[in-house]
Amino acid sequence: MEGKEDELTRLREENQALRGELASLKSGIRLSSTMMTSGGAMTRATTIGYSSQTIMGLEELILQLAPDGTIGYLNPPMAKLLGVPSRQKALGSALDDWDNGPLGKGTLKAVVQAALSSDKPITVEKVFSDLDEKVLPPAKGKRPASATILRFAATEVKGRVELIIQDVTRLRWLEETFARYVPPEVIEQMMTRTEEDFMNMERRVISILFVDMRGFTKMTQSISPGQLQQMVNSFLSNMVKCIQNYNGTVDKFVGDEVMALFGAPIKSDDHALQALLTALQMHKEHSSMMEQWAQDAYPSPGIGIGIATGPAIIGNIGTPARMDFTALGHTVNLAARLCSMAKAGQVLTVKETFHSASQAMKHDATHTIPSIRFSPMGEQRFKNIDKPVTVLSVREE
Repeated sequence: MEGKEDELTRLREENQALRGELASLKSGIRLSSTMMTSGGAMTRATTIGYSSQTIMGLEELILQLAPDGTIGYLNPPMAKLLGVPSRQKALGSALDDWDNGPLGKGTLKAVVQAALSSDKPITVEKVFSDLDEKVLPPAKGKRPASATILRFAATEVKGRVELIIQDVTRLRWLEETFARYVPPEVIEQMMTRTEEDFMNMERRVISILFVDMRGFTKMTQSISPGQLQQMVNSFLSNMVKCIQNYNGTVDKFVGDEVMALFGAPIKSDDHALQALLTALQMHKEHSSMMEQWAQDAYPSPGIGIGIATGPAIIGNIGTPARMDFTALGHTVNLAARLCSMAKAGQVLTVKETFHSASQAMKHDATHTIPSIRFSPMGEQRFKNIDKPVTVLSVREE
């Protein structure tokens, strides 16, 4: 009986503590998740799809202050950062008593004072070169070998201030590395993929697409630079839109040629199907553009597309001053050769793409899949490709 009574007592105490935290939260100012902000720091976040003061998916370190500057609430991660031995001990104490830890003396007070003097929520990010990551919540996924970046968001309501800290180190690394290649939604997905290490090179089966305009080099000799710029920019914009519609990665532009990856940096089981659907949409978009060019008395070249599926080495390659995410290997070369072979209006691929896409079609519940016809074109030999390749022509019926 004595053991049961002790257990009941412990449960009552825990329940009372939870009730106290809930009351503190209800009487506080948990408004930041619905508030919009402006300014440099928030503008950077909204460019990748975030529209609130805090960033969804990242753990929050929360501190609430009463109008007299004393602590009304702090959650366990914030207590760990500030070195608070007991959260109960910190309640009612002055912020100054704890604002001298690993973030540096007066860091939190400065953010709080900025919020008190502003009629808008305050958001700021600061780099901490020597901060021990052990004082922060564990990162989702591997932490990059760079200085820690913390995001401070402070909101004031009737003299009460809520301060939230988030570790945005990995997010900013993903933005800096991949924002040129993938749409904002993909970066958000990457933040949650803790099982994937985007920092290392690896060998992976993916699908690679090349597309370019037929007769582009000859065309450059017959139109003005201004016309050429307008045509190429319109073409590239349309192709990128198609790639991003199917979660592809824009690898690079080489003149009028576009290289795209499917299944990297984020793994997917339907990368071959994504590449094929992209190619079909590209032809539709480009056909409309060709009609507009013809009306404007511009040249209206068609496009050729090559898609290959197979193993490739993917990752960041380059120098310390310039790194690019790309793919290397036989599959890349094959996709480029198929693109060169394709006539205007054609999509050429290989049997590996056909088999992979066929499997994905059986289980796909995401895309509206058109009727796709694959027509064999026999075996073809390509430069720097050792064995003959069975080539298939793809079109939508």
